[in-house]
Amino acid sequence: MRRFRWCVVLLAVGFAATSGPVTDSHTPIASRWNYKEHLFPVFRDNCGACHRTDGIAPMSLMTYREAFPWSQSIREEVLGLRMPPWKAEDGFGNFRNGHSLPAHEMDMILEWSSGGYPQGPRNLELPTVAGPQGWQLGAPALALEMAEPFVLDAGTSEAVRYFVLPTGTADALAIAGVDVLPEAGAVVRGAMVYFDAEGIARELDEADDGPGFATPDAGVFPTTPPVAVWSPGQAPVLQQGVARTLPAGADLVLRMHYKKTWITEGQEFRDRTAVGLYAGGGEMAGIESLVAVSPATLDGQEASFTYTLDEDVRILALLPEVDIEASDVRVLATTPDGTEIPMLFLREPSAAWPTRYWFDEPIEAPRGTALTVAAVLPPAAEHTPSVSLLGIESAPPIRLLVDYTPTGAPAGD
Repeated sequence: MRRFRWCVVLLAVGFAATSGPVTDSHTPIASRWNYKEHLFPVFRDNCGACHRTDGIAPMSLMTYREAFPWSQSIREEVLGLRMPPWKAEDGFGNFRNGHSLPAHEMDMILEWSSGGYPQGPRNLELPTVAGPQGWQLGAPALALEMAEPFVLDAGTSEAVRYFVLPTGTADALAIAGVDVLPEAGAVVRGAMVYFDAEGIARELDEADDGPGFATPDAGVFPTTPPVAVWSPGQAPVLQQGVARTLPAGADLVLRMHYKKTWITEGQEFRDRTAVGLYAGGGEMAGIESLVAVSPATLDGQEASFTYTLDEDVRILALLPEVDIEASDVRVLATTPDGTEIPMLFLREPSAAWPTRYWFDEPIEAPRGTALTVAAVLPPAAEHTPSVSLLGIESAPPIRLLVDYTPTGAPAGD
């Protein structure tokens, strides 16, 4: 059965400006499915992390009264496949942190939204949907918190800040998982976690007034790839058999992206986010990373570049950065014997939602394997340069972070 991408509907803030609520109370009931018995479980399990009271989305879908005015907008977003921020196409690479909805559940949403959006039994009480109440992976080996709160004042709509969290570790630790607990979940758009053993972030922090520091110039920080990428609604991933090394005494650096919606505009928020680090057990293979980059200029409607591996590896994950307009971006691995391995296919990729795509199973890639990144660009595609978050100084239009372990090391599940 074909499965369709789904997690949250209508998360784009600008969406509310173009789509108003539906108020026609005379729509005939033609749907076999009602909100309380059928749609609520789908919305709760796939949308509730963001589309709830105090969530990052601009509206809640967790009660009938909140959901039905947006029924036609929900239909348009489902049919247009514009949401969620998870952009990977099913069947072109399989990912352990992916979001999929069975075809019959998608059909339920479409039929309900166009068939009168019935409420269901009025006497059926639905549970309140709340955000995460604790660490999703259990108690972490090391829990860290921002030293002082950051205040997003009423007049600021969006901000990016970096915060230094000293670990104080006496020994190096193998870190197999990371979780993030924001205090102000209604405005935390995303977070990235870095390890800094050189003290670079501390110097930037000391030179900046207030908690944390602003986005530094390119090439200053970060100087290494992110250890973890966190987005609301995406569950943290705990690795088996592979881990990153937290050097003894290194700092953890937390990059926070705060952004208000039309619901939260004009309000003040206080945030003191916590980070949980999970240690790996037993024999662990070290996770290494490389970054493949496109030429500085991409011409034509079809552009591609290739990176050839110089060692035998198992590829664990991909993290793309795309700063140029593209209708789609594909990543294909071709082994020396000519075998082609589909890895990643993104529809209308967006730099606003950085995502690390963890494969269900590591991909065996022998030395000489070519990783080809191909993009389909519209005429006069606009390139909006940004500072790379992958630890590289230059920022060409497309960057691809590849996480891997050398062959011969234990592979993660």
